[in-house]
Amino acid sequence: ILSIAVLLLIVIAGCKKIDYADNEQTGEGLVDFGLKLPASGTAIVLNSGTPTATVNFSWNAAKPGLYTAPVYTIVMALKNGGDLNEPYISFPVNGSVTAVDLTQQQIDDALKAKGIANGAKTDLIWGVKATNGSVSILSQTTFNVSITRMKDGASSFVLLAPASSTSPITINPGSTAESFTFRWTKSKPAVGSPALSYKVVFSLTGDFTTPLFSINGNASPADTTATITYKAMSDSMTAHGLTTLSAPANLKWTVIATTGNWSQQADYVNDLTIIREVKVYIVGSASPGGWDIAASTRMIEDPRFPGTYFSYIRLTGGDQIKFVNGQNWPPFPGAVDWGQAPGSPAGTLTADGEDNVPVTTTGIYRVTVDLANMKYYLQTATSNGIGGMGMIGQFQGWSQPAEKMSYLSVNKFIYMVNMNTNDPFKFHDGNDWNNGANNGNRWYSVDNNNGGKMVIDPGSGYDNFVWTGANGRMRAIWDGSDPTNLKYSLTPAGQMRVVGNGINMPG
Repeated sequence: ILSIAVLLLIVIAGCKKIDYADNEQTGEGLVDFGLKLPASGTAIVLNSGTPTATVNFSWNAAKPGLYTAPVYTIVMALKNGGDLNEPYISFPVNGSVTAVDLTQQQIDDALKAKGIANGAKTDLIWGVKATNGSVSILSQTTFNVSITRMKDGASSFVLLAPASSTSPITINPGSTAESFTFRWTKSKPAVGSPALSYKVVFSLTGDFTTPLFSINGNASPADTTATITYKAMSDSMTAHGLTTLSAPANLKWTVIATTGNWSQQADYVNDLTIIREVKVYIVGSASPGGWDIAASTRMIEDPRFPGTYFSYIRLTGGDQIKFVNGQNWPPFPGAVDWGQAPGSPAGTLTADGEDNVPVTTTGIYRVTVDLANMKYYLQTATSNGIGGMGMIGQFQGWSQPAEKMSYLSVNKFIYMVNMNTNDPFKFHDGNDWNNGANNGNRWYSVDNNNGGKMVIDPGSGYDNFVWTGANGRMRAIWDGSDPTNLKYSLTPAGQMRVVGNGINMPG
């Protein structure tokens, strides 16, 4: 009898109702849960131009006890003095999902019903209420959020051109005849909002809060485009710290549409990489092409000194030269010519009321133009050792000055000399190892990390040229005839032959 009584007590205890509000997963209770998005501190600004756009709210699931999955309600209360148990506004969630997208119109309507003015910001806290019919609990965390009601607004829009790319576009930074055209789709202002205006904004990081610089859209009806000349673009880049013309400028750009107090950024951000290539030419009666601008000689850019250009060239004494930025004379759009500044020391450059540059002595010159400091230099090997190209290396004991090569044509030299296998050397245009200024020595090395390309040596980081042929006579050619692609050639020269119809051969 006692055993039966004990058994009945156990059965009765097993049927006793449990406190479901406990945090443990027992009976039909619910376990605490947390929020995900929008994160605490999020500022939501509602756009009257995109009422169907959504704001995502998400949270972790409140795990049920035995069988009944909870349903949820998003609840919001005023940040100051509010109570989520008595929400200011709320949004029931269908089913047991743990994420929902509320349209901007839904949120705006709820705030409007509370008397919040158009365009006014309300500071709130938000959370989620979970209930399974037996127990109701609030999310363990609550997040702060500010919501600004609709006022002015604009619809979404996208960028069209230039297409996003990190491949460099090379431009002439002095050209007013060439330009960029930026294009995008039209954004529509919300009903009652003022007319739209557009602005193209540029950044190095993709943060357009404070753009690097900007340009206004064109006037209507072409207001979904913006045009800027290459010169104006380059000037803006330089004014905002991108001063090295030859260095790729990796820009990011987008468009911002503004109506009233509303700013709508385009849906995408595009990449735009620009290299500003200045072309400087020598022209004049002392040069091989004379005053024929179409036959002017393009100079080589020195990347060590931005704005510096040079050429190895034969100039005729008693004649004159000038420098131009293209093969057109002013007043052709964008054309600039430079010469000696009147009344200033020789070597002072100007583009205003300039004189021609006189050449006193015929010879092979290294002509250097420094547009950054408005200087020019005419240097010959006969006066100071700097001039035509030379060679220095193991074959002559690395002894300065470099042995001068024979001039073939503009920026092209040849030299034949005895070398042993694996002898190192450099091409060198001067008489010492000082290359700290753009009117000092220049020497050339091999960039073996870039396919063996010949480069102007900044002083370290590159390799010597090496003669890999057999011991004996070799032929070296330094070739800068393409000023954008310096080349060299090393070949055996064991035999020299004479050809022509003026030879009286026996037999």
